[in-house]
Amino acid sequence: MTQDWKSRAETMLSRFINDDIDSDTFPSSSKFSPFSLDLAVENSSNSDASSACYDDAYYFGVYDRLRYGCKGCDTDGEFGQCVSLYLSWAKIAFARIIRAYVSSPLCLALAPLILGLLVGFLVGKRSNDSKICSSKPEKKESRIDEIWLRRKLAMGFSRFLGRITMPFRVFSSSSGPRAILTRKVNSDVDLFKDERDKSTRAELKGAVSVRESGVDLRRVPRHVAVIMDGNRRYGKAKYGNATRGHWDGSKTLIEFAKWCIAEGVQVLTVYAFSTENWDRDPSEVSALMSIFCKYCDELRVEAIKQGIQIHVLSTDDTRIPQEVMSGINQMVMETKRCNKFTMNICLSYGGRGEITNACRLIAKDVKEGNLDIDGVDEQALERRMLTGHCCDPDIIIRTSGEERLSNFLLWQAAYSEFFFLKKQWPELQKDDLIGVIRTYARGRKRRYGK
Repeated sequence: MTQDWKSRAETMLSRFINDDIDSDTFPSSSKFSPFSLDLAVENSSNSDASSACYDDAYYFGVYDRLRYGCKGCDTDGEFGQCVSLYLSWAKIAFARIIRAYVSSPLCLALAPLILGLLVGFLVGKRSNDSKICSSKPEKKESRIDEIWLRRKLAMGFSRFLGRITMPFRVFSSSSGPRAILTRKVNSDVDLFKDERDKSTRAELKGAVSVRESGVDLRRVPRHVAVIMDGNRRYGKAKYGNATRGHWDGSKTLIEFAKWCIAEGVQVLTVYAFSTENWDRDPSEVSALMSIFCKYCDELRVEAIKQGIQIHVLSTDDTRIPQEVMSGINQMVMETKRCNKFTMNICLSYGGRGEITNACRLIAKDVKEGNLDIDGVDEQALERRMLTGHCCDPDIIIRTSGEERLSNFLLWQAAYSEFFFLKKQWPELQKDDLIGVIRTYARGRKRRYGK
């Protein structure tokens, strides 16, 4: 015996894992194969097992010892001396698996994809099972929440997959099977790629536009309201995807706000999402909420830098997702001290609902004795409107060629000038705004019934 059983066994195990086994160590006979489970171990005495362990290491293989243990080497009478062999085998096997995974670009790309498909299948199966077991009809709000959750999971998995497969994308060729695996998919999840994040940040941080209208500042409209119509039609015509149109529309809004600031407009009100829009397809509603939530923080930071006070006008905020509401509350709270420009974002808003809510507040004040019935007049109602912090709009612009208000600022639009542009909202250019301002200043006379 030149060495103890443990060192000899570990040496043989290491050589076997590394495919460095020759015929001298393990004879060709199946009786002495390391994969054989020699039953002689079970039938032999402790002294025989000890002799086999110390003198004839090849008599029963390393894997036999891993399975049956080695009583002959147990000087304390216990059966657990070979536990270290299990640990050594586990470490070496795990290392080889990791080495094979890292060294194969195909594994780097396919493993996360397969994992994602499996998770998606399980989530979908669970959702289907819950629908079958449910005896009540599914409400639209719950459907929107479900799609919202799935979209968030898809966004997170997309980022995870992008980071995991980065080495494969960098070192793979631009064509062939590998390129197909990394090709971008034209889907809603693609809207939230980092490239689009950087592009929108650049738009937000860009320099303010230069004043070009040449109109006397005293004749520039103080308050411009916009019905941003045509996003879906634009997205379907250009991309074959309505959601992409909403994304481009959000970028146009950023540019439009910069144009208004440059021309001397003081207040901008935009119709972002009406109470009637909740009846649209749940996937589209979820996409719109995701877009708004994505850049709440970006808008907040840039609004503070440029002195923009943001108000979110809503007549039914109970249907807005909690994550969006959190971003809205933070954005409104941190910009309330800004005074260079005011932006009103109408989200889950309806003109009729606004008037109804104001009337309800008046009725409550009268009932509680805070307001006399003779004191109910236009001013009392106006003070309870959501736009009580600003003047009524001088101009209302609607894009896409449609010529109606669509339940937008019904009370405030009593003496507004209307401009209907035959362009989809994402197609709007600064020249369009300048043309409206010039027409208003030079060609429109507001007499207020006099």
